[in-house]
Amino acid sequence: MRINVLLTGAGGNLAHFIHKALLCSHLDLRIVACDYSPSAVGLYQADAGYVVPPARDSTYLSSIIGICRREEIHIVMVGGMVEMRLLAQHRDLIGEQTGAVIVTSPHEALRRMEDKWELATYLAAAGLEYPRSVLPADQAELESFLDHESFPYVVKDRFGGGSQGLGIARNERQLVYLVETIPNPIVQEYLYPDDEEYTVGVFVCSDGESAASIVMKRQLGLGLTFKAETLVESDLGAYCERLLEAIGCLGPGNVQLRLTDRGPVVFEINPRFSSTTSARPYYGYNDAEMCIRHFVLNEAIERPIIRAGRFFRVIEDVFVEESAFDQARDYGQIENRR
Repeated sequence: MRINVLLTGAGGNLAHFIHKALLCSHLDLRIVACDYSPSAVGLYQADAGYVVPPARDSTYLSSIIGICRREEIHIVMVGGMVEMRLLAQHRDLIGEQTGAVIVTSPHEALRRMEDKWELATYLAAAGLEYPRSVLPADQAELESFLDHESFPYVVKDRFGGGSQGLGIARNERQLVYLVETIPNPIVQEYLYPDDEEYTVGVFVCSDGESAASIVMKRQLGLGLTFKAETLVESDLGAYCERLLEAIGCLGPGNVQLRLTDRGPVVFEINPRFSSTTSARPYYGYNDAEMCIRHFVLNEAIERPIIRAGRFFRVIEDVFVEESAFDQARDYGQIENRR
């Protein structure tokens, strides 16, 4: 059986990583990509590409439904959080009108995981370690936080991701600047040690039970994991599985944490695929294929045997003929030969 996959946000890194994981699958796949820009590289790497309105446009949803019908899409994998919020709200409608499955957690779980303040509050209420945090809009709470926590501080957009809207304040002047310039700022303690950061992938089935996890000790570069070591024996996998089950994640999820003297401290949960999605298949974990097997083929997910190893990320080039770009720009659709 050929499975038709729609990959949204084809111009972003995440869609690129999902696409590479799909190419590692032994399933018979037709990969269709879409993005609002004809300059999105993923349009030219997939079997077919479509230019669609931006996710905030009122016609975006009808465009996705139209592609799903035209291409007989079985499953939609989302490459951006703006799209995921919208598609999560309308996944039942899309399923009824097209039969396509939207890979996303429920809307309420998305909100809880995306909001870093709410996540920290949730972890605290659950009795788990969390990054001590404060919303700087509350001046009294901010002063109390500064009295008890020392520099440096992490200042980030409480709704941001991929290290966008994030800075390190090492003195009061930097703190004031970051709080004034970062949207929706939250101030958090800086977690030590620096070299004990982990990214943990977890797959949660439709019954709410986790089926797999993979633990990588990582180094960051440009907001992405650019070096990592896969750990075969680690308690962090089971820890994160229990967490994502409790928080209501569905399908692929990714937990970011540091291993401190207090134990694991989770500072971010992404209810989606990860920047390491493209690397994980080489170590036995392909959550893009798991989604197809579980949500489309209704197969039980067997816990994968993870292999040890390391990966290093480099920049790559993609070359597109001018005629192909013109077709995408002028007609909004392109058929590629893989």
